Amino acid sequence: MSGVVLTPGDTELSGAAPAPEGGSRRELLLGGMMLAAAGTALWATPRRYQALLGKSKLNDLVPRTFDGWSMEAVSGLVLPPPDQMSDQIYKELVTRTYSRPGQPSVMLLIAYGGSQGGVLQVHRPEVCYPAGGYRLTRIEPHVTPLAPGIEVPSRFIRAESDVRTEQIVYWTRLGSHFPRTWREQRVAVLEENLVGIVPDGVLVRLSTLAPGPVEGALDGFAASLYRAVGARMRSVLVGER
Repeated sequence: MSGVVLTPGDTELSGAAPAPEGGSRRELLLGGMMLAAAGTALWATPRRYQALLGKSKLNDLVPRTFDGWSMEAVSGLVLPPPDQMSDQIYKELVTRTYSRPGQPSVMLLIAYGGSQGGVLQVHRPEVCYPAGGYRLTRIEPHVTPLAPGIEVPSRFIRAESDVRTEQIVYWTRLGSHFPRTWREQRVAVLEENLVGIVPDGVLVRLSTLAPGPVEGALDGFAASLYRAVGARMRSVLVGER
């Protein structure tokens, strides 16, 4: 969208003098279009910052034990390169590994940004796994059911390296949207901005080293986690409902 954005140093278009006598209709039309564009730009300027996490800490809101799952001492998670991590572009980050008798261990990463500036992009498996030497051999759209009536658009990825194969289910929430790709994420930011909101965002990544089909197991872990957390963390995971 293009247009004229007024700043304190700009001439106030609303007070512009009328066109000189004999001015063309084309000039009047262009002037009207500029006024409309300026009004649209001002209307579309974000006015409310969304921060569903508030002053809470992810580390406090994500339980260490729930539904038979227990946190292990070592995470073993794939993370973005150190140069990206050192930028501290995220507000909150939790990385844990959980185990449960009779179930494959699940690695959990939750990255939260109070106002989106790139945190979701950096932590997307499509970005950080190849940076860690993995080949992405399978990428598919997925849906993760968390509770009756709550199904989150997500993605399934298979990442392979010379030493291990990791299977991943992840989703991103940006404002009220669940973009699966970087392009969808940019569109989601624009749509939120157009209604006056600077959105927060979260990326939730579940992964396992277990062989064979694992989507159901990872979805089950996500549903158990959703049941175990409180109202604030649920809003972080799936937005305001």
